[in-house]
Amino acid sequence: MDSSRNGNFTSSNIAALFSQPTKKALSEGEIFGAAAKTYIKQKNWERKLHRSLSTESNARPLSWGRCVEKHVFDQLGIRYRECSQESIKHPTIEYWLGSPDCTRDDDGIITVGDIKCPQTLNSFCELAECKTIDEVRENHTEGDTYYWQLVSNAILTGAKFAELIVYCPYYNELNEIRAKAQRLYEEGEAAYFWIAKGSDIELPYLLESGGYNNINVIRWEVTQESKDQLTQRVLQAGNLLINQ
Repeated sequence: MDSSRNGNFTSSNIAALFSQPTKKALSEGEIFGAAAKTYIKQKNWERKLHRSLSTESNARPLSWGRCVEKHVFDQLGIRYRECSQESIKHPTIEYWLGSPDCTRDDDGIITVGDIKCPQTLNSFCELAECKTIDEVRENHTEGDTYYWQLVSNAILTGAKFAELIVYCPYYNELNEIRAKAQRLYEEGEAAYFWIAKGSDIELPYLLESGGYNNINVIRWEVTQESKDQLTQRVLQAGNLLINQ
């Protein structure tokens, strides 16, 4: 687990800072809602603990996403650089960092990407039906979380564009995914056993005759307005961190 994330705001959870106070609290001068206050409080606890509040989870959605993400990069091709194991810090705000899944450099124009590999077909379809990031924000329960995660990572990487990459394997890809999970299991990663030995009915997959592509990319230009809005929110929250 990356200890640099402890006590700092990270892209994956940064949307919490946009929770709004009640009308009464707003009239009394509050700028953060309950979710933001909880997030800031937890970051301060980590600063006192000198460690993360979280422990590694072996939950199936998490292990599925981690395993299949490796497969997605093989599909995306060499234009994309994998960087999910890197923690990138903001150049001037030391308590702000993130770990984007990938970046792309097209003659100096940077795109940052985040890969979502839902474990259920219901969750996949909900995302795959969206054609724009506005539709994701409006129709998906985690839409704002995904949006602000990518805005944050765009700031950290200097990206102009962002891509939400939604993936579910075709049926004929399952054996390759099982083989990757088996290798991870043999390397001591017990969380991947259920994928390596999973039957077809246990794993999400698409039929090529169906109406969905296995890879769906929602791309948009990240506006300076959104970058400024998030930066302001992070700075306001930073005033409430201890030892700053």
